[in-house]
Amino acid sequence: MLSRRKKQNLLYLGIGIVIGVVMTALFVYFGVISTFTKESIGKISEVFPSNKDTISEINENLVSHKEKQSPQQPKTIISDTSDNTTEIDRVIETDTVLIPEEIPVTIKTDIKIAEAVIPVVSIVKDTATDVKSIVQKGELLVEQWENPTNFAGYRKTQNKLVIYGIDIDDVELQLIDDELYLIYHKKKLLLKETDSFLHYPSEFIK
Repeated sequence: MLSRRKKQNLLYLGIGIVIGVVMTALFVYFGVISTFTKESIGKISEVFPSNKDTISEINENLVSHKEKQSPQQPKTIISDTSDNTTEIDRVIETDTVLIPEEIPVTIKTDIKIAEAVIPVVSIVKDTATDVKSIVQKGELLVEQWENPTNFAGYRKTQNKLVIYGIDIDDVELQLIDDELYLIYHKKKLLLKETDSFLHYPSEFIK
C-alpha cells in the first residue's frame, strides 16, 4: 500500500503531465493560427495594393482628369530657394484672363447747326390811316442746336437765344406790347428769360 507522501507525488506528477499536454496543445494551436493568418494576409495584400500605391494612383488619375478637362489652362511655376539651398517648386493654377477688344465708341453730344443775328421787329399801326408798318426795335443773336435725344425747346438770355428742334431760317422775333415773341410758321410763343431750357408747347411745333 502506497504511503501518503507517494500519493501526493503521483498527484503532482499527474498534474504536471496534464499541464504539459495542455501547454503543448496551446503552442501547436496558436502556431497553426499564426501560419494561417500570415498566409491570409499575404493573399489579401496580393489582391489589394498598399496605401501608398493606392494614393499614388489616385493622384495620377486626378491630374490626368484635370488635364483632360482644361488642356489650355496656363500654369505658373514659382521657384523658391530657402537658406539651406533646398529648392521648392510650387505649381499655381490660374484662370485664363480674357481682355475685351478695344472698340472705338462715339459719344454723341449737342451740335451747333447755325447761328444768325435776327432783327427784333415791331408792328406799328397808324391810327389815322390804319396802316401797319414794321419797325425794327433791335436785334438778337440766335443759335440753332441739335440734340441726340431730339429735344425741342429754347433758352433765352439777355443777349442770346438758343433754339432746338426748329429751323433758324423759319423763325422771326417780334416785340408785342414790350414782350418778345418767337414767331414760327405764323405761331407765336412768348419767350421767357431763363437759365435752363424750356420745352416748346406741343401745339407750337405741330
